[in-house]
Amino acid sequence: MTTPEGNVVQRRFSASSRAALKEELEREGNFVLDIRRAEPLGEILRLGAIKRPVKTKHFLTFNQEFLVLVKAGLPILSALDAIIEKGGNAEFVDILKEIRNDVAGGESLSTAFSRFRHIFSNLYVATLRAGEKSGNIAAALTRHIQYLKKVEEIRKKVVSASVYPIILTVVSLFVLVFLLTYVVPTFTKTYFEAGTKLPALTMVLVHVTTGLRENLVLILTLLFLIVAGFYYIRRTETGILYIDSVKLRFPFFGQLYLHYYVSRFARTLAMVLSGGIPLLEAVRISTGTLRNRYMREKLDEVTHLLEQGEGFSRSLSNASVLPELALRMIDAGENSGAMEDVLLDLAEFYESDVETKLAILTSAIEPGLMIIMGLLIGFVVLAMYLPIFQMASTVV
Repeated sequence: MTTPEGNVVQRRFSASSRAALKEELEREGNFVLDIRRAEPLGEILRLGAIKRPVKTKHFLTFNQEFLVLVKAGLPILSALDAIIEKGGNAEFVDILKEIRNDVAGGESLSTAFSRFRHIFSNLYVATLRAGEKSGNIAAALTRHIQYLKKVEEIRKKVVSASVYPIILTVVSLFVLVFLLTYVVPTFTKTYFEAGTKLPALTMVLVHVTTGLRENLVLILTLLFLIVAGFYYIRRTETGILYIDSVKLRFPFFGQLYLHYYVSRFARTLAMVLSGGIPLLEAVRISTGTLRNRYMREKLDEVTHLLEQGEGFSRSLSNASVLPELALRMIDAGENSGAMEDVLLDLAEFYESDVETKLAILTSAIEPGLMIIMGLLIGFVVLAMYLPIFQMASTVV
């Protein structure tokens, strides 16, 4: 390929397809002459050594170390050498060695990292490229680290708010299954052998337990088919789009989900724009950080409208995916020329809204689950002990 500087180079990349790689390289200003599949087994194993992005905490640690070394005045090669010598994850160190060798061979830092897009996101590569263009890689790394910390902080709050309800539900279900499959049959067998006349509540429980035991294979088969069907649908493009669109329409949860991704999109866009990346490319990069396929499809429409010369806020309005308040704030930022500040304010607003909704959800769902599970378990215990109370009253 021919680089924007006019150099003809031959490089190896990891990509899902030739078309995707060609589009990505041309978007960066390169002219692609030819694309061929890399055949040597060693190269395939090397590029496939890490198939998923590095964990956020490890990636954050690497960037913090890299930033400290660069700020201390070390050249890029010396900084990479210091991190490589420190060791750590062997596979990640091997990748850093490849990057170090590419930089030593005359490649730019962003180009060297871009060869491993299955590990390093387009956002990170764009951040490095912006730092190179401005001549201040340390400032670019600082912005990216602050961005990673904020995104990880919000993600941890979402996860922590979900942990306790999930644990409570799982434990309660195990207790309920134990009661229905072991305790209830033991009690009912004793009652039937004694010829005890069972109350209506107890008989209801006996019929439910009997039905579960007799149809256990059928129930497990149905559950397996439901899970397998959902998994299959999740692997189809149409299924993913439908499921992700349904997530945004759920009462309360849909709004929480939408606001979380709006805050992430706004913060990412503000960070990329602050690095001097043009709006069109910044929107494309920011869209790529979203995991909701439906929102990504809608925001891809925005990039097409921007290419046709449409205004940013009007393009977002036509996509019909962001809340009305977000559209108004972005329109105001576009008109005033303070887009980055408005996007940061927008991200802060929706992050605060997400935290508030999580607090409400956590405070409501925990007692709600405890009440529901308490009623179910209480029903089982009461149904089992009613015959005992009945016999006791008869004896008296």
